[in-house]
Amino acid sequence: MLEKQTDWRKYENYTRKILSDDRVQKYLQEYFNLHNLKIKPKRKLIGKKTGTKWEVDAYGYNIDNHLVLIECKHYEKRCVVQNVIAAFAYIIKDVEAQRGILVTTLGLQSGAIKVAKNENIGLLKVDYNSTEKNFVVHFSSNETKPSQAIVAFTEQLSGFSGMDGQMVVSQYPLDELEKGLRQRTGRTQFYPDEINAEMTKIFEEI
Repeated sequence: MLEKQTDWRKYENYTRKILSDDRVQKYLQEYFNLHNLKIKPKRKLIGKKTGTKWEVDAYGYNIDNHLVLIECKHYEKRCVVQNVIAAFAYIIKDVEAQRGILVTTLGLQSGAIKVAKNENIGLLKVDYNSTEKNFVVHFSSNETKPSQAIVAFTEQLSGFSGMDGQMVVSQYPLDELEKGLRQRTGRTQFYPDEINAEMTKIFEEI
């Protein structure tokens, strides 16, 4: 369904383009209260307190011209640990950014989730096989919003009957999807390939 993507540099580049997509921007606003976020490529930013140069994978300014940092972690088999989040939180404070967004393939370990919540770091999962044209983006649930998967396929649609050459964009509640997987497998954690396979079954029935 998505091309095999193992190059973390390409993942960073695709992620910047995916986050700039109008369809994804809508959810950045709903989940992170970031309006009209203008994504810019990797660069070094100077810490206000330390004077240290910090390289960030991407950054942007929202409609109020507040700085937002974006960090990408392209992992296939492990979640992000709390030390990574703590380091990112320090950079956010040093450059005096309003907040940060961590984009990852598998999510965060429990300790990392606690740090991210305390430091107001948003979590966004972008499938590790995503490209700028074919992608799966997971917005995690928060106090007011349920989990959502934002799926956009513009290529490689041969597996979807009746969709030849068409743009496919769909939103699906991840809570319902993962509930079905839990009932069948007895597990609570799933790899992106398992989530994607489940989505494929759903889309083929539409």
